[in-house]
Amino acid sequence: MSEPVTNADLEAYIDDQLDLGRRIEVEDHLSRNPGAAARIMADLRARDALRVLFAEAPSRPSEATLDAARRLNRGLARQRVALALRRAAAVALLVGLGWFAHGQNGFLGISESDASPKPPAFVEDAIHAHQTALVRARMASQREASDYDPAEILQETGVSLPALPKDWRVKDVQVFPARAGHGVELSVDARELGPVSLYAARAGTFGVIPPSIARGPNGRTVYWQTGELVYALTGSAQEPSLEKAAGRLSASLR
Repeated sequence: MSEPVTNADLEAYIDDQLDLGRRIEVEDHLSRNPGAAARIMADLRARDALRVLFAEAPSRPSEATLDAARRLNRGLARQRVALALRRAAAVALLVGLGWFAHGQNGFLGISESDASPKPPAFVEDAIHAHQTALVRARMASQREASDYDPAEILQETGVSLPALPKDWRVKDVQVFPARAGHGVELSVDARELGPVSLYAARAGTFGVIPPSIARGPNGRTVYWQTGELVYALTGSAQEPSLEKAAGRLSASLR
């Protein structure tokens, strides 16, 4: 059993001083504690702002100055969290109204209102991985590899895979290059959903995105982010069914 996450672990996470295993444990803790996640995201923004500021300075400040500046900015960032969350809620409401008023398909070649938010870049990677899996499935010379070890995948790639429903059958598993390391794509026979692809990768930056829908010419993708890990479920099933399945996969990671 992993040790409880302490304030010292959170400070070390912000300062990039944790090994990969402990970072994953901290990110799992943050994914289950939205309040703590919001504070850490504010601290990370303050840290990056400091890095930019000092990178542009004519000489490097002393370590004592850097520590004092970090403490000051963390205190100010925490005071701004409540305001930032209120603004985020207002933006989410406006985005929701925009989707309702302009809900036209428009991802990867389908026309859509320019005001609608674009899916993150990893969604495109997931769709390409899904399309590649469909090509592999049609090729007799490409053997499917259905056996996989989630623990080994986590050790080698840093990617944690969700628990699949018992009636889903994995047909093929492949490791793909990703923008921040490696991505893992599972081709699955999901029973009532039909053939789907589950894509998982490290994002490179911390974030929390609830399950969201992206529509493409050959199907739909429900994507989400938990800490530094991103996921996408792609298939041709109806949106409510695909979103429900994605919600179950996301919940299994908590």
